[in-house]
Amino acid sequence: MAPRRMTPDQRRELWIIAGVAALAFLAVLVAATASMVVAVDHGTKSAVRWGRHPLLDGPMHTVTRLGSGHVQLPLAAVVCTMVWRRHRRLAQSIVVVAAGTVVGVALLKWLIGKPRPNLSTYAFPSGHVMGTLVFSGVLLYLLWVFAIGRGWRFAAAVGCALLTFAVAYSRLYVNAHWLTDVLGGMTGGIAVTTLALLFMDTQLAHESAGPPG
Repeated sequence: MAPRRMTPDQRRELWIIAGVAALAFLAVLVAATASMVVAVDHGTKSAVRWGRHPLLDGPMHTVTRLGSGHVQLPLAAVVCTMVWRRHRRLAQSIVVVAAGTVVGVALLKWLIGKPRPNLSTYAFPSGHVMGTLVFSGVLLYLLWVFAIGRGWRFAAAVGCALLTFAVAYSRLYVNAHWLTDVLGGMTGGIAVTTLALLFMDTQLAHESAGPPG
């Protein structure tokens, strides 16, 4: 069975989502310096600290590790290897998306230079949250492309959503990020994910077309 391609309407919808998410990311970035929002950041930090419990420490650190590149990049490599056997251009696009996300997040953190709650640097946006969103989006896209059963896709979507929110909360729990960092990771992650899927769909189209002549 040939892999699925997006329809023009689906691509148009993704472009709209990418634009809205990018604007939301910029809005969060600007708001992050406002005194009222800074107060919300500190209030959230206090609320999360109040909810800490020794029994949660281990699971929260485990969840936050699941959102790191140390876990997601090797998993992406496994997925890429599986796709490479039949669809090399699509597999190459996964590599581009993974590398672009890592470099893009690092560059954003360096340019913005917002301190973390623990006073170390490079807080905004949360790379764990953004990376989890991109990884989840690519995984769900591949399940759709290769027409995996709807039940499996639904289960994967629920699992990815739960993982994303768990990683987001864990970053607050371990005092690595402010709420605005997490929101920046979410909005930026949605923008990057939609652009990544559009890019992968284009590469799939070129692959399907085959060599010219």
